[in-house]
Amino acid sequence: MAQLFRLLGLACIFIALATPAQAKDYPFFLPYPKIDTGKWYVANGWANGDIQSCEWRASAIGGRDKNLLLTLSDKGGKVRPISCAEMQTKDINGYGAYATRMRAAKGSGLNTAFFTYIGPAQGVNHHDEIDFEFLGKDTTKVQTNYYIDGKPQGAVLIDLGYDASKEFHDYTFVWTPTKISWFIDKKLVRETKAGVPLPTHPGKIFVTIWSGSDIVKDWLGHFEYKQDADAEFSWVKYTPLP
Repeated sequence: MAQLFRLLGLACIFIALATPAQAKDYPFFLPYPKIDTGKWYVANGWANGDIQSCEWRASAIGGRDKNLLLTLSDKGGKVRPISCAEMQTKDINGYGAYATRMRAAKGSGLNTAFFTYIGPAQGVNHHDEIDFEFLGKDTTKVQTNYYIDGKPQGAVLIDLGYDASKEFHDYTFVWTPTKISWFIDKKLVRETKAGVPLPTHPGKIFVTIWSGSDIVKDWLGHFEYKQDADAEFSWVKYTPLP
């Protein structure tokens, strides 16, 4: 009975946070297919350290059927031969529900991610983060994780029961002062335990596709470019905690 009440309570929190009147939409385009740079920063011409075998390129971002299309290809050139894509919101958001509808990329060495992050790249000393990460070597699973001051707090792989590179699904995490809950298609798939430390710093929302170097091949698998790979995002929404 206690478990039932706990699940019902979570459902009420989720419904409250996901009320359309409260939700803050982050449209990708204004108008389609022009990226809305008023709401999104588009990374271009640099790489995220030695773990990446690609460089962020604005040209790797476009549209397909009014979805945001992020493409990994061999059209890099400034710092790496492979191009990949990253967009982040210009707004910084705190506790609440973070949601997207998306399809991940498939391929060894690839990572497609939806997450919130704040760190040295934004000019602060702390690094807090909450993630959904799709490892392209096995897109029948998704990795959930969170960071406090740059330290990972325990990645958990969730079996999806489908191939995330072939289907669009809804992915949501709800972050409160006392817990983080991850949902897939509104079904609870993971929740932090009571009393554990949690991120406390508001962050930006990110959508990315990138390829790893051999430094992270034990995690992502070995990457070797054979053909383009892409991921799609239909929408992103944030709903603040009431």
